[in-house]
Amino acid sequence: MEKILIKKENLIKHGKEFLTHILDRKGELIYSSHKSLKEGDIYLLGLNPGGEGFITINDHLEGILTKETNSYLDESWKNRITTWGKGKAPLQKRVNYLLNSLGYKTEDVCSSNIIFVTSRNADEVNYGLAGYCWRFHEIILEIIKPKVIICFGVSNISAYAFLLALLNGKEYNDFPSDHGNWVCKAFRTKINDRSTIIVGIPHLSYYNILGKEKVISWIKGLY
Repeated sequence: MEKILIKKENLIKHGKEFLTHILDRKGELIYSSHKSLKEGDIYLLGLNPGGEGFITINDHLEGILTKETNSYLDESWKNRITTWGKGKAPLQKRVNYLLNSLGYKTEDVCSSNIIFVTSRNADEVNYGLAGYCWRFHEIILEIIKPKVIICFGVSNISAYAFLLALLNGKEYNDFPSDHGNWVCKAFRTKINDRSTIIVGIPHLSYYNILGKEKVISWIKGLY
């Protein structure tokens, strides 16, 4: 990425420049509030927003500097069977547990997806969009300057796999997830000349991290 002056207030301008071809698609940029757009230890990444989508990327971008809510705390999620209270869906509870166990308030951690475009399931994801969205992530990373990026999912189609291929980092040995033969992964790399740890854990839609203290301790020990 060419060196540009990075300021939080320029995010909308850069988004318009870098995301031109997907601005009219349904999607979301960050799951956290604008208050999380500050220096912090962690950047949290999923693959892409799920469901039918309710807002265009352009409209979401327009509100990024005034967004007060956090999707993991303040939204009531539902599937075809159940509607949960605010922050009570299984994925929301697992994200909160993970971040709180690492010593952070969920509302302070910037969270996003490697791909901003919504899809109903992983089979509909256009994985090539990860590279297209990455330039905007680089802008966010210059604001946050995280020590660690935690990714949901370690499959061949995941934020972790994309970053491993892109950044050519040195992987550590796999770490047991305490769930069958699922494993956690990590590698060290440099992003804009800063040493950064990329962590991949099984996707929290399926992996119940509650009580997995060895995994929490392993993540803490990486940075």
